[in-house]
Amino acid sequence: MRSLVSADRDAEALQVAQKSASAANAGVSDYARLGDVLSNLKRYEESAGAYNRAVQMLGPNAKPEERWPLLFLEATSLEEANHWPETRDLLGQALALAPDQPIILNFLGYAKLERGEDLDTAEAMIRKASALAPDDASITDSLGWAVFKRGRTKEAIEILTRAAKGDPAQAEIHEHLGDALYKAGNKFEARYSWSAALITAENDDAVRLKAKLDNGLTPANAAP
Repeated sequence: MRSLVSADRDAEALQVAQKSASAANAGVSDYARLGDVLSNLKRYEESAGAYNRAVQMLGPNAKPEERWPLLFLEATSLEEANHWPETRDLLGQALALAPDQPIILNFLGYAKLERGEDLDTAEAMIRKASALAPDDASITDSLGWAVFKRGRTKEAIEILTRAAKGDPAQAEIHEHLGDALYKAGNKFEARYSWSAALITAENDDAVRLKAKLDNGLTPANAAP
């Protein structure tokens, strides 16, 4: 099935996953794979439902290392489907099971950060994630963006520069760095970062970056 997805044969992959999940002996892994395929197709409501079915099949007495990844996957699908309260609840459950998992800490902290919700807790979560996974460029980016959102621009630039060196191809990191540089008055360097971001950015992100390159940073085109 993974080979079908990787070969952009999503319709076939979905048929295989649905057949496996509808079998009389379908198990947790069958529903988890169905969730993966549906998520890849951006059918997030349905993928969340498939992951939830897998969670229910596990039962409440499952080992934490079996349960938290499925809760996390269900949460990420719900977040994509704009169900934030449910997402937050599931991430809280996952974090209670695995309090030292950087991926949970970073995702929940960043989601709170994007929504301007409980910023002290959001930054603390991301800082813990960064301490646990110091070489993860995405988490380093989250930390830099949290610091920027708190108004500490100079510190943010230092952290975001480190993140950009760690993953030069990630558009989001370069956009964040560009926004921070522009706010600090380094407009030439900011445009360089935005141009780097535009190389791999897609859809709305690309539109936003083009607006920055044309008009500079404004409240309307700031990164979320």
